Amino acid sequence: MKSLLLLAACGLLLAALAPAMAKDQARASDKAALAECLKYVSDFPGDVPGVNEAPKPASHIDNAIKLAGHEPASCINYVTDLCSFEIDDGQSQLGLIDCADREVSVWEDRLNTTYDALMAKAGTPKLREGYRKMQRAWIAYLNARCAAEGSAETVNTDRQSNIIVSCMLDATARQALILDDELSDLK
Repeated sequence: MKSLLLLAACGLLLAALAPAMAKDQARASDKAALAECLKYVSDFPGDVPGVNEAPKPASHIDNAIKLAGHEPASCINYVTDLCSFEIDDGQSQLGLIDCADREVSVWEDRLNTTYDALMAKAGTPKLREGYRKMQRAWIAYLNARCAAEGSAETVNTDRQSNIIVSCMLDATARQALILDDELSDLK
C-alpha cells in the first residue's frame, strides 16, 4: 500500500512537472549553446591517435574514452552546466533543477522540430504511422522510467525532483538524437 501511494505521488509530481516544462520556451541562448556543442561533435574528423588499434579490453576502453567527447550524446547536460555558472544559485540543488529544466526545454524543442521534419519527409503513410507509434511508445516509456527513478527517493522531495528532471533530460535528449539519426537517414 505504501509503495502504491508513493507511485501515485510520483505520478502527481510528474504530472505537475510536465505542464511546467511544456510551457517553458527554450531560450535562444540555450538553443545556440546546444547547437554549438552538436556542431563541434559533427565537425570532429575522427582521427584520434590510438583509436584504430585492434580491440583488446584495455584498448577498447581507452578508445571509448577518447571518442566519448565526440558523440552527440556528449552534449547532454551541456546547457545545464553552462546555466549552473550563469545563475546565482546554479550550484545548489534547486538551481541545478532549474538549469536542467531549461535544458529539457531545449531538447524538447529539438525533438519536436525534428519529429515534425521527420513526419514531413516520411514518404508513405505507413512510415509516418510507424514514427507516430514509436513516439507514443517513447512517451509512455519516458513517464514510466522517470516515475520509477523518482520513486526511489522517498525522503527528500528536492532530490526526488532532481532525479525526475535528470531522467527527463537524459531520455528526451537521447530520443531527440535518435530522431536526428532517423531524419538524416531519410535525406
